[in-house]
Amino acid sequence: MRRIISSTLPVVCVSLLLSGCGLIVGGGTRQTVQVQASPAGAKITTTPPTGDYTAPTNLNLERKTSYVLNFSKEGYSPATFQLASHTRGGIVVADVLLTGLIGVIIDAATGAWSKLSPETATVSLTKIGMVPGPDTINVGVRTGRTHEANLVEVQSSEPGVMIHVEPVQHR
Repeated sequence: MRRIISSTLPVVCVSLLLSGCGLIVGGGTRQTVQVQASPAGAKITTTPPTGDYTAPTNLNLERKTSYVLNFSKEGYSPATFQLASHTRGGIVVADVLLTGLIGVIIDAATGAWSKLSPETATVSLTKIGMVPGPDTINVGVRTGRTHEANLVEVQSSEPGVMIHVEPVQHR
C-alpha cells in the first residue's frame, strides 16, 4: 500500500502543478449559459457559430470567447443578445501564487481564466403587426363647386379607409 501511495503521489503533484487554478477550481474551459426566449420555440444561432438551438435551452460555450446570440421566429422581429468574456482576477492571482508560470500559461491559453456574463440570457421577441386587408386600396377624389361652396368627394375601393382633407392656402 505504501508503495502505491509513494508512486502515485508524485504523479498527482505534477499533474496539479501542470494545471492552472482555472482548470482545477474555476470550472474549466467551458461554461453553461441558460437561455430563454418569449415566445418559446425561438431559433437561436451564435456568432461565432456553435450550432442551431431552440429556446429554452442551455448552451455549453467556451469561456474565452464572447458571443452574440441571434434569436428568430416567424412572425416576430429578430433579436440579439451579447455574452461577454471577462478575465476573472481571482483565478489569475491564484495561478501566480500557487502554480507559477505553468498554470498562468495553461489557463491563459485555454480560457479557464475567463467567465461569460451574464450567466443567463432572456429575450422577448416583438410580434410583427399583420394588418388584415387587401394589398391595394384605390382612392378617388373629385372636386366641384356650387354657388355656396367648394366640394370635395372622396371614395375608396375598401370600406373603413380614413382620409384627411385640408384646403390649400392660396397666396
